[in-house]
Amino acid sequence: MPDIRVDVLIVGAGAAGCAAALSLPQGIRAIIAERRRNAAGRCCGGLLAPDAQRALVRLELTIPEAATVLPSPRTVNVHDVDAGLHQNYRRNYVNVDRARFDAWLLELARERADFLPGAAVTEVARGDDAVTATVRRRTNVIKVRAGIVIGADGAASSIRRLAFPLARRPRTAVAMQTRIPGEAALNAYEVFFARRWTNFYAWAIPKPGEVLIGSAFDDPASAGGRFDEVIRCVKERLALAGDPLERRSRLLTRPRRTSDFHAGDERILLAGETAGLISASSGEGISYALESGAAAGRAVASTEPASEYRRAFAGIRRRAAWKLPKARVIFSPPLRRFAMRIPWCP
Repeated sequence: MPDIRVDVLIVGAGAAGCAAALSLPQGIRAIIAERRRNAAGRCCGGLLAPDAQRALVRLELTIPEAATVLPSPRTVNVHDVDAGLHQNYRRNYVNVDRARFDAWLLELARERADFLPGAAVTEVARGDDAVTATVRRRTNVIKVRAGIVIGADGAASSIRRLAFPLARRPRTAVAMQTRIPGEAALNAYEVFFARRWTNFYAWAIPKPGEVLIGSAFDDPASAGGRFDEVIRCVKERLALAGDPLERRSRLLTRPRRTSDFHAGDERILLAGETAGLISASSGEGISYALESGAAAGRAVASTEPASEYRRAFAGIRRRAAWKLPKARVIFSPPLRRFAMRIPWCP
């Protein structure tokens, strides 16, 4: 296959990559390379928090009715299992079918960029006026020469690893999720803290005819066994009778300090979890993906894309940085229990 020359190579077809494609100026030739053959249906609860809803509004996007589901939780119930504490607070979510949501975003993005599924970036070489990426797709090896590369390939990013081998990378956890079939009298977003399960938290999210149960674990070797315990205990607490269906997993970025956030350099812009952008306290990443991806796409129109993107990135980074001290409270059992005893403190 002949080498390809484009203005922009976007690596990753998730929310950040699609937002980048949708925000590119007219007349830009772009390619989206996605290592998975099916880019839709990520391991994710599919609840869009208010920040994500606002990011979609700024992109002038309206979620199609076919991608939304009921119920849309208006309450978060927080349980400290070990201490026997419970608190709830108000939060307006939009509940989506994540596979349909991803497919919708990608369909829009493909109107602005060519799409290469099953395409893994294996090498990156910087030149004076372009970046050359080696892309393996099935048995073919393609050289893609791009003026700008936007790295948006998630927590397991090949772009961040290949292009910035000496830069600090945030730690990751293994997020796991399963589906429990059956109707449940569940209209809230249920959150569980139990140190014997995980140093993150477990969640239960209602969907039509089923409930999603998930959690994240720092130790991959013990993740499966710990998740079995999470499923058993959450089912018991919520009186869920069905047996778990398929289990999905992915890496989840868990930033600990501001140096985990990385905007990239002059020709390689990093967005979403590739840049370390995710809420350290909740693991919510769609809002950061949409916002940073859109900023990277818009920056391409500038005569100095990297400088333009760094200015936008600084604001997004500040918002993510505010979550770092909150995470220290939430994931410290004594501090969390103190906070949960304050009626106004979620």
